[in-house]
Amino acid sequence: MNDYPLVWIIMGVAGAGKTVVGRLLSARLDCDFLEGDRRHPVTNILKMLTGNPLQDDDRLQWLKVLESDIRQALARNLETVLTCSALKASYRQRLASLGRVQPVWLHVLEVELRRRLQQRSNHYLRLSMLASQMADFEPVSPAENVLAVDGMLQPQEVVENILEQTVGLFPALKKSWWQRVAS
Repeated sequence: MNDYPLVWIIMGVAGAGKTVVGRLLSARLDCDFLEGDRRHPVTNILKMLTGNPLQDDDRLQWLKVLESDIRQALARNLETVLTCSALKASYRQRLASLGRVQPVWLHVLEVELRRRLQQRSNHYLRLSMLASQMADFEPVSPAENVLAVDGMLQPQEVVENILEQTVGLFPALKKSWWQRVAS
């Protein structure tokens, strides 16, 4: 078995910077990027657009799609960066249990989350939904093997921090993707 994660899950509440960081990390790793928000069924998006928070039952279909994406990446040996709020420990455990997955939590102060969401105009999850996201969030425990990163840093610095922390754990990440796949 290779000694590096194959699927990276960039996690955090709304406004944490998952998409920006995920895209930058995937570019840096020269791998695929999957936007978790685009995997929500339309019913979930419409519910959030009206300011109604998602419940566990709403998220189940979404989590199944994300699991399928992860399984496909693992089966095809395709390094992939995926974004997902993963607010609850059970969601994080469910996704991480699939194999070579490295969850990354972007920690951002609530005041900054509010600022970011106020500036965002092209997303269905608005500032009014932040309170429900914060209420649903279950703190990450050390037992979860989640890499915690300061999401208050500039996005490029966040990616550097992720890579600095993981190269020590997974030396193969020093190699290019094609060298990792060939080994």
